[in-house]
Amino acid sequence: MMLRAVVSVFFAFLAFSDSKPITITEDNWRETLKGEWMIEFMAPWCPACKQFTETWEKFSDWSRDLDIKIGVVDVTENPGLSGRFLISALPTIYHIKDGVCRQYKGGRRETELISFVDDKKWNDLDPVPWWYAPTSIQMSGVSFFFKTAMMFRSLYNTMTSEYGIPEWACYIIFAILTIIAGLVIGLLIVICCDFVCPAKPPGIPPRKLRKGDGDGATGQKEDEDADGEDSETDLIDDREPAEDSQAGEESQNSQAEEEEDTQTSENTSTSPLDSDMKPRRRRVKKAD
Repeated sequence: MMLRAVVSVFFAFLAFSDSKPITITEDNWRETLKGEWMIEFMAPWCPACKQFTETWEKFSDWSRDLDIKIGVVDVTENPGLSGRFLISALPTIYHIKDGVCRQYKGGRRETELISFVDDKKWNDLDPVPWWYAPTSIQMSGVSFFFKTAMMFRSLYNTMTSEYGIPEWACYIIFAILTIIAGLVIGLLIVICCDFVCPAKPPGIPPRKLRKGDGDGATGQKEDEDADGEDSETDLIDDREPAEDSQAGEESQNSQAEEEEDTQTSENTSTSPLDSDMKPRRRRVKKAD
């Protein structure tokens, strides 16, 4: 009899220990993607979470009967999971079935939680979209930023509490670190862009073909003809000054000839014949 009592107490102890909510962390959260889970996201400082703790523990006692696992996540210890599941209020409850997540928005009483799982009311809820899924790349990025923010917060608390650094000095230090990090990231981006898409050396621009050119040979022939015409025009231009000088000399000779003609004409007009043609004076007769 004593042996049976000890065995029954032992199994009861195991059943009671197994009924407690399973603690979910950054290391084992992927186990929730297998099977059926109900997970609570809470924080120790949250008053609503403190009031809901007893109800959640009683609900976990039904895990064996409902064939479901009950878990709990402390967002202060696991900020990455808070960002991965995009927790905006506490407490928040998620139902996960074979990796498909649905947010529970029903009542917070024990009977309502049991009815939600037993009656499979989760089928009436829409799953989380794929871009909000905790396994997606973008939510992994959000998780990284949440963890980074908490790391800086813990560093800030250490600097102010343990080392006694003033708050304004901490802000200046973080600002300088932010600028340095931005410069380094920008430099790395530029190096990667130059490596992936290197700049091409400037080449000789191709000669443009004129309109109506059929092919390259025709265009080249026309270019040569155009060059020949240019050379001929250059020769003509070189000859033009000589022609102009010759025309000037001819005009001067013609002017000299005209002057000689005028002089000869004047000489002929003053001949002896012309002198006889002068008017004679009449003598006045005396009166008788």
